[in-house]
This record gives sequence, C-alpha cells and structure tokens, in this order.
Amino acid sequence: MRINRRSFPLLFKHCLPCLNYCAIRRLHEIPFFDLYHRITGKTIPKSSLPKLKKKHPNLDTVSREQLQSTLQILQKFGITPLEACENPHLFSMNPISMDNYGEILKECGFLTIAPTHIIRYHTLVRARTISQLKKEGLIDSNLKLDNVLHDCFPEWPEKEKKYQPFPDSSTSILTIRVYVLEQYLNWRLSVTTDEFKKYCRNYLPLKHRPMCDIKEALNLAQNEIKFDVPCIRRNGFIIASDPVNTKLILEKVESLAGIDIREAIRIEPAILKNNYNSLLEIKQILEDFNIKNEAQRHCMRVYCMAPESVRERLQHLSTLKEYRVLFSNPRVLSLVVHKVKVLNRLEKIQEAKKQCYSLNHLVGSNQIFNSYINSFGNKACGRDIAVLISSSLDADKIKTYDRNGNTKLSQSELTELILPKLRKHKYWLHTALNAIDENIQYLKQFFDDNVIYHNCLLLLYPVAEIKQYIELLLKKRDKYRRYDDVCNIQLDPVYNMLNYDLLTDHQVLSLVLYEMEKKHHFTGDGVWNKANKTESEDFNLPIQQIV
Repeated sequence: MRINRRSFPLLFKHCLPCLNYCAIRRLHEIPFFDLYHRITGKTIPKSSLPKLKKKHPNLDTVSREQLQSTLQILQKFGITPLEACENPHLFSMNPISMDNYGEILKECGFLTIAPTHIIRYHTLVRARTISQLKKEGLIDSNLKLDNVLHDCFPEWPEKEKKYQPFPDSSTSILTIRVYVLEQYLNWRLSVTTDEFKKYCRNYLPLKHRPMCDIKEALNLAQNEIKFDVPCIRRNGFIIASDPVNTKLILEKVESLAGIDIREAIRIEPAILKNNYNSLLEIKQILEDFNIKNEAQRHCMRVYCMAPESVRERLQHLSTLKEYRVLFSNPRVLSLVVHKVKVLNRLEKIQEAKKQCYSLNHLVGSNQIFNSYINSFGNKACGRDIAVLISSSLDADKIKTYDRNGNTKLSQSELTELILPKLRKHKYWLHTALNAIDENIQYLKQFFDDNVIYHNCLLLLYPVAEIKQYIELLLKKRDKYRRYDDVCNIQLDPVYNMLNYDLLTDHQVLSLVLYEMEKKHHFTGDGVWNKANKTESEDFNLPIQQIV
C-alpha cells in the first residue's frame, strides 16, 4: 500500500482499537514513540529517552507531521517505515537535506539506498574512494561517474564538455561532482574558478544539491523570475536555492509590498532564502503594524528575516518615541533590519547630548555616524525633516500647483515643495525631529493642513513658546475660553489698534512667527529657547530615553 501524508495516520490508526490508540497517545506524549509502537509492535521505555536524545538530538520534539513527511521522502528511495524506525536518526535529520542526500546517491548510480547510506552520506561522498564503493557493491563496477554526471545536463553541448581522467583509487564522489558542476556553471553562466570557490565557501548547500535541482533552480531564475546572468553571478545563493521552495513562493505569494512577487524577488533576490509561509506571515505582520507598501518597497530586506524576529522587533521599537517620530519615513523598516545598531546608536546620541538625530544617523555607515557623533554642533537630515512634515499633512488638502498645473500632490512631490520653504531658515537643520513632530500634532488641533504647510517654518520653533502666542491670539480673535487667563507674554502696544476678529488662520501663524523672531532681531535665533540653554547643551529639548 502506498504511504503518503494523508493515508499514513489512517493506515495505522485503524490497525489498533480506538481505545488502545488513545491510551498510547496519553501514555507517551512523544510522537516517535507512538510511531515506533505502531510500526514494530514494540514499546520504547521512557527510561531510554535520555540515551535516545543524546544519540539522536531533537527526536522527542519531532511532530507527527514531520514524521509523516520524513516517511514520505524515504519512500522515494525504497526505504520502508520499519527500516526507518530501526534507524531513528533519520527523524532527527533536516528533511530537505535528507531528500538531497538520497537524490545525490541515486544520481551517482547507487544500486540501492539504505537508511545507513543517507545517515552516513558525508562519509560516503567525501571519505570513500570510487574504488572502495565499487568493491562494497554500492555502485556498478563499470560505472564512469563523470559521464553519468555530465548526462544530467542534456542541454550542455558535447563539444563544450571537458573530461578529466579521475583514478577510482584516489577520487571521491564529491571531487567529481564539484568538477562537473564548476564546468557546467562556467559554460552556462561564465562563472570563473574564483567565483565558484566563493560560492562553495559561502553557500554550503551548493555542493550537496542534486544536479537536477541546480539546473531547475537556474531555469526558474532565468525563465520565470527573469534574472539576468550578472545578477545570478553576484548572488550565488540563487544557484544553490531550493527549486521546490521557489515554485511554492511563485505559486502561493502573489505580491509583496504591493508589487508582483517576481519583481519583488528581482529587487531583493535573498527573498528566495525564505519559505513562502514565512513571507506570508511577514506580510501580515507588516499590515498589522500599519507599515505602508511604500515603506516596504524601500526595505525589502525585511522579507529575508524570520517572522518571529520581525514581530518582536516591531513590538519593541514601537515603544520608542524615536520610532514613532520616524514611522512615516519611507525607510522606517531599516530600523527593524538594523535594530541592534539603532539601539546602540541612540544610547551614544543620548550620552553625547545630541537631539537632532535622523534616520541616516541611526542606520547609516559607521563613518557617517562617527562623523556625526564626534562633530561639533547638532544637525538633522534635511530630507528626514521634510518627509516628517509632508507625511503628517494630507497632500489633497494642500492648495498649491505642481509643474503640471495639477492640484493633487503625492507625498514625494509635497516633500520637494517643503524643502525650499525650510531652506529659507538658516538654522532649519538644527531642530530635533521629535520637536517638529510635537509642533505638528499641536498645530493640527487648531489649523488645517494647508495653513500649516504655508507656515511650515513655524515648526522649527519651541512648542512651549508657540503655544503661548497661539493661545493669546486665538483668545483675542475667537474669545477662546479653553485656556487659562494667565499668559507669560505681552504683545506690542501697536496691536491695540488691530481688529483681531478679521485675522485669518494664516495671519495668526504669521504673527506668531513674527513675534518670536522680533525679540531676536530676525536672526533666526528664535529656534532655541535661551532660558534653559547651558554651555554644554545646544538645545533645551530632552532626548527620549531608550525603553
């Protein structure tokens, strides 16, 4: 009877009375013990578990699904469930590696494949010579292994093949396999000897991947995903990738970051290292944390991580004020990818009493960060400031015109319009992002996005001072009663003749900016609160403590 994933549990469950079956499950609670009992009719005493675990690691944690998958793989090589149970180490092996080992032995002409052959695969292909294997009757005495391996690639022209005499008495299977594979990759991709050595050193599965899998992986890469040859040569793991996993990714994952899965893989080829279930799980996690597709496209490397790591890092980072301020930045996921680096740098920034951090300082090269941390003064990244402002405003509500005369703006277009406005202030790079974010949140309570956009220079100033002027002017204009009557500022007497009722929102914010800068002779120094400034500090804005 054919044993597969569906029929296997039913086959043995009906061989025993239901009560007995349930009793065994309650007794052992270790799936392999149940399998062993059902196959052999014998019971493994619990006292043997420590010895089994020492000899066969993780045997007690293998699930029923994993046991069935292993049996299904072994069936391809003619290994029965009874033979498998008599060699329990098979169930401790990685199923993909075990499948590869069996396929390679079959590919190399092994007459039969026993459980011990798969278990001792590395000994057979590395340490045993061809003559020893022939003498033991494992392969045919007349077999020419290099010819057999060359025949695995029928598309390879005979005139392009290079044969080298390998004496059976001193040559292992692995030596011939590596030689043939290097020649094939040289013909198909023009891979050099140095590149091939680097692949074998960096991508260990390559030397132990069946030739048919390598050929299929390359066909998928070139014909389905449309990688060009230089890209494959730069990313040797594509050659060593599992074609079964690649097919599942292409079939089960339609898109990532809002783009077709094939295009996503072309952007970040290392996605092929992950399995399709992990990709779908990461996609859902990013959706749960409201990470936009644009941000995902700026950092596709997040799909190369383990889902558990992505979730844990997002949960931790979301407790930091720095992350919440940078959340709208298109490159915010780089904080997730480089979480350890980010936390270490935030600590150093805090120790150096610098507040004007930017995303580039947190995730950039060590040279960029060291230059920032050791330099005098405090500067943020201008684009990070503009992105923070533009992402906090609704572009559809901004009344302006782009070069084409359209009123609707994208976030990137709005960012480009904000940058020249901010550059008018000579100290625009010297305001912390968290201070700008605090100003935006405060102003949005009373003013629409269009007014804030046209007065975006106001966002560079201390929120406490802005708040006092706005409270006073709104109270005079609207008889606003929400705030206390106590106010620490006085307007110039010239304003006594002003009709406050006629002030627009735009004029209110313009007056606030005018009054704050008038005290500093319009030098721009109003961006700093002089009252709390000390010789060792550039700003009075406290940096957020690392959670």
